[in-house]
Amino acid sequence: MAQTWTLENARWRMAVSARGAEMRLLTEKSAGREWLWTPDDKTWKSTAPLLFPVVGRLIHNGLWDDEKFYPLPAHGFLRHQVFSLLKHSPCTLSLISHATDETLNIWPFLFSVQVDYQLLDTGVRIVWRVTNQDRQPLCFSLGYHPGFALPVAQEHGWRVTFDDAMVIGPFYTRNRTLSLTQNAGTVREFTLTPDAFCHGAVYFAGCQGSRVNVISPEGRRVLQCRLTHQPWVALWGVPGADLLCIEPLSGTTDAPDASGQQREKRGMQWLAAGAVYQQQLDMVFPADGAR
Repeated sequence: MAQTWTLENARWRMAVSARGAEMRLLTEKSAGREWLWTPDDKTWKSTAPLLFPVVGRLIHNGLWDDEKFYPLPAHGFLRHQVFSLLKHSPCTLSLISHATDETLNIWPFLFSVQVDYQLLDTGVRIVWRVTNQDRQPLCFSLGYHPGFALPVAQEHGWRVTFDDAMVIGPFYTRNRTLSLTQNAGTVREFTLTPDAFCHGAVYFAGCQGSRVNVISPEGRRVLQCRLTHQPWVALWGVPGADLLCIEPLSGTTDAPDASGQQREKRGMQWLAAGAVYQQQLDMVFPADGAR
């Protein structure tokens, strides 16, 4: 069993596991409400996994660097790695993971990924720092896949809105692949109908700096995700389940005709030797269900 750390303030109690630096609980104490999905074998076994060094499905079960093939699982391997503790206080937590002999066999780059959690009165701030510790450029994508326990299946009328008018979508996946040949335009709202995710995740582009809002059937904003540099957001759930995932991503799942070459995979970053790449996400929960 991986170690778990607890953060707590007047409003919140949060638990984070060393395995994958995954947030496992986010409890609003006064309301007695758990905001994160509780894993189960039938619906979804995770809570809020970190996606690295790839996002989504790889139709070739890995990636090539020219003629050299590297086998990689969907969403990469970091969600299974055990992170080490850097710092822990009542409201903050910093964890780090490095490349290992095992990861170098399937992804030949030296790196570290640091995850910093800060518990705020309004919710949670998460900062990810990817450092290239190699002498060559580091190739990777980074994503976050939190699942929220919301009555989206029980109640009709839930929707997701975008404050940024330049967000483009929706783009629908098929067999966990994403084609951008679909007709799509700028979008400000996406309704969570019972069949919204019948084919899988739904993607939105141009999301850098956006604020993504979850709106209840009564018109209350119950959650806001504030992005920084993430160009993509995927929404996902399981039909019939009270689960909504809001995924800020630097890349996407494979295109159906993807070549499998790492340099051609959509959204891969190339980080210079010694450089640092950073993303931040604020998850804000209005205390009064503000409109």
